[in-house]
Amino acid sequence: MIDGDPYALPEALVAAQRWDAALSAVSTGLARTPDDPRLIALLVRCLRGLHRRQEAVDAAQRLLTVSPQDPYGFRLATLVLLDMDWVDEAIGLARRAVALDPATAANHLALSRAWAASTRTEARSEQLAAAREAVQLDPHSADAQVQIGAALAADGDPRAARLAYLEALRLDPQHAAALNNLAVLDLHAGAPDAAARHLAAALAADPQGSVARRNLDAMAVRMIHRLSWWMLLAPVPAVVAAGGGYRLAARVLAAVAVLGMPLIALRWWRALTPGQRAHLAGLPERVRRRTLAWPLVAAVVGGVALVLGGIGDVAPWLLLTYLVGLGYVALVRWSTAMTGRSWRAQRAGWGERLRRWAGRRDDPPLP
Repeated sequence: MIDGDPYALPEALVAAQRWDAALSAVSTGLARTPDDPRLIALLVRCLRGLHRRQEAVDAAQRLLTVSPQDPYGFRLATLVLLDMDWVDEAIGLARRAVALDPATAANHLALSRAWAASTRTEARSEQLAAAREAVQLDPHSADAQVQIGAALAADGDPRAARLAYLEALRLDPQHAAALNNLAVLDLHAGAPDAAARHLAAALAADPQGSVARRNLDAMAVRMIHRLSWWMLLAPVPAVVAAGGGYRLAARVLAAVAVLGMPLIALRWWRALTPGQRAHLAGLPERVRRRTLAWPLVAAVVGGVALVLGGIGDVAPWLLLTYLVGLGYVALVRWSTAMTGRSWRAQRAGWGERLRRWAGRRDDPPLP
């Protein structure tokens, strides 16, 4: 307790994200006043910060019991349920917060975040509508602009999403979520160097945040997959030339395919900061084994193709077998990508990538 204020110390510790010390201070306060909603709300935040999810759920239920008409309790409980992936229940609580206080932007923002986690057909339009309502009520809300951008990106409009993220950064130049989401757009658009810059800025803005690190891992996996496609497709001209009996051309094309892969990787690697490179050293321990299955298949198939191209003489039946197998692998990968939640964003990213390759410079300036 500071100067007789029972909330000053726990709130200061929560603001500093010193979760263990904050939990101790909150527990001390609750021992004296167990039904204090302000302290229970701080308890929920501590438990979320410590990733004690079930306990956070129990504390959130307790908060709603002692303060059933406070929209803040419903907003906080929304986040707790989202941590548990109880999305429909979270949407219901966020709607209750809006119903209790429709004039507060934070309630609409909580509803937008809840819809962002949903896979329902109407999720993106509902997320966007709630975020725009939050902006109407609070034009200076960078968080609401980020939700607008996220909804637009998921709906396949990366240019409008980029403008929303840039507006969030205008309002708050250190907004980590906006920087992270810009990095995701850059990644989809085939600009890994810009993505690396934005992730570095996001980590500088929020050194304790984990999102930038997860996105860096995702960027590395995406680059590995891009190299996998190169390993799979680059040898094709050499194999075709070998199948046609053009031995010298086949060997030259095989050499070009071998040299191209490190050149692609080098540009991306040089864009990383030393800290990012050090973080990626532990990537194999953090990703699931099946994530590396596709690069392994591509390496094996591509390696066989390079050997065939290097030999310079491929029988027609072997060439046909290779091309059919390559088409099958590509079809499986394509169908898998189409069933993912990020398919529309990826498809829109290809359009951005084509504009970059065409030399168009009408994109909004990057921060």
